[in-house]
Amino acid sequence: MTGIGVDANVHSWHNGALKPAIDRYVHLGPMTWRVIIEKADWEPSQYGSPDVIDEAYYNRIYSAGKMEDLWDTIDYIESFPGQAVSLSIMGGVADWMGGNHIETDKEEYWVRMLASLLDYGSRERHARVELVSPFNEPDWNGIEGPKVDPVQMTRLLDKLGKRLDDLGLGDVRFVVPDTANAEAARSQYMPALLANPSVVAKIARIGIHSYSGDSAGVPQSVHVGPLANAGVWATEFNAWCDACDSGAPPPGAWDQASAMAHDLLAMIDQGVTGAQLYDAWDGYYEHHSSVGYWGALAYDAGSGAYTPRRSFDVLALAVKNIPPGAVRLSTSGAASVDADAFLVPSSGEITVVGINRSSSVQRFRVAVQGTPSKAPTTLSVVDPAVAGVGLSTVSAQGDPFVVSVPAGAMFALGLP
Repeated sequence: MTGIGVDANVHSWHNGALKPAIDRYVHLGPMTWRVIIEKADWEPSQYGSPDVIDEAYYNRIYSAGKMEDLWDTIDYIESFPGQAVSLSIMGGVADWMGGNHIETDKEEYWVRMLASLLDYGSRERHARVELVSPFNEPDWNGIEGPKVDPVQMTRLLDKLGKRLDDLGLGDVRFVVPDTANAEAARSQYMPALLANPSVVAKIARIGIHSYSGDSAGVPQSVHVGPLANAGVWATEFNAWCDACDSGAPPPGAWDQASAMAHDLLAMIDQGVTGAQLYDAWDGYYEHHSSVGYWGALAYDAGSGAYTPRRSFDVLALAVKNIPPGAVRLSTSGAASVDADAFLVPSSGEITVVGINRSSSVQRFRVAVQGTPSKAPTTLSVVDPAVAGVGLSTVSAQGDPFVVSVPAGAMFALGLP
């Protein structure tokens, strides 16, 4: 596993009013943050030669407005140990560049725009951004991000990678293709990207979006070949919410959280090695022209307070028990309990994370082959009826031992 985390919209920064929300997350442990800047329209008009980065021109753009919010958000996140930032460019480009697509004759300007952003962040703000997702849902409607087909994406990434090398930013690598449809990533975008060795060398993670728990075989297709070590991230995942983009929160908080937990474990079973929950908090999105209510933290505009939804409890349990570096182990068990086991090499601990899918309390036996369990053992439970993450100690004398999990609950068991 290479990290569980969240999507983080910087429009909520508001001169630091977002800090309490970020604090809630960083206290959970090491996380991956898909920090979002949108829309990609910060160059209002075509300017100068695409071969030249005019520092004075870009310094004015990147030191004001939403761009300043971007750097302040990244700076605050990175002030905490163990937090990793991946930058996501979301929403359409400026009209002169194509709006809902990227005009072929404007590609060099797009490359300069992205390169100048990363150059400024490194040079002026000392931001540690080594992962960037230049496209967001390029296979979709041109609103979430410009429509970019596989051939154009490969061409743009080739140009951008070389431009970043020239700027001394060769350590910046890509999270792509970040398609809305995971099947499109597997069958359309990946073959094109893999055909270009220069682009392959710049890819750090294969990014997909999933709101159903289905990775469409992408991990299996990546498992062999030149990107076998990259792994697959579900850079946007959640249970689907019909009205969350248009002004209404999830109708059933626990139903949403439970489905989200099930989808996360399902994708891990399919070979996904990292996932970022969409969304960290409720907030305004330019490309939708509305407030999104996908957040694991609900925002009250009147008080400015951020309050956990039940999806936050689920994410908290996952982050604490599936840290970066955890190795998924082979498991088998009862049909009523979906569970995955992980070895944490840094501590030698084994964690079991799962969901009781039944409507009754389930008592099940836990046995670790070749490693007798030791007492005490910590059981963490996210109960449908009780907010927060409950902690208890269970007797783990002998192997196997018995654990009870409430109906419908998510749980994590730590085996020292």
